[in-house]
Amino acid sequence: MEQVYLENARQIFLMPPSDVYYEGRDVKQFDDFIRMLGYVVPNKLTPQELIVYLKFLINDIRDKTCRFQNSQAFRKIFEEYLEISGNLEKWLTYFPGFMQVFTKPEFYNEFIVMFKKSFYQLELEEESEQDYGCVEVEPDIIDISNKDKAEVVASLYNHSKPLGMGIFQYDPTPMTVEVARMVLDDMGYAFGYLKGRTMKVNLYDNIINVYVYNMDNNQPGLAQKAISKCKNITKGEQVKQLKK
Repeated sequence: MEQVYLENARQIFLMPPSDVYYEGRDVKQFDDFIRMLGYVVPNKLTPQELIVYLKFLINDIRDKTCRFQNSQAFRKIFEEYLEISGNLEKWLTYFPGFMQVFTKPEFYNEFIVMFKKSFYQLELEEESEQDYGCVEVEPDIIDISNKDKAEVVASLYNHSKPLGMGIFQYDPTPMTVEVARMVLDDMGYAFGYLKGRTMKVNLYDNIINVYVYNMDNNQPGLAQKAISKCKNITKGEQVKQLKK
């Protein structure tokens, strides 16, 4: 597999165009956090190297010191920025969204796997080998009339990952179909997030749009894969499931 790189990394971090993504989210302090990273990183780096530099930066902020070698001018600016250390956890949850907007998909896709594993110990669940198929009537428009909606909810939930501040609500326990059925009874059939995980689907009808689900999870076809793991059922079986 060919190694991917982030080019012009310093320029991206030292001049973050925050108005594109972080409007209304304490922009000034998050920008300072990003600029601090710009003073540390080289101009070209791999996803793995970015993780390493990000860890160095976080340690420096927590210890309120500046360990990297750089000019005295940069060191002075850097040390002034150390005053923002109080919201480190928040800035860390914003960081993947920033990277998704300002880097190429091939770089981001590799980076986000390392990021979740390094900072939140999140691993991808093992995939079931069984594939029951998925009826896609249009791109990202799925017909689930032959699926148990509770099983669809459980599978979408188990394939999704927390986004942004959702990490603080994240529960690594997989959702069972029985629990999903209770969720449908309690919350209805439209979901934005469940326990911090991105859902963004409406299951009131048998045709669902999964475009936002796939986009927010940054994996095209992820919902299709999740739904294909759900067994096919008859209309009679579906009516029985809905009555439970």
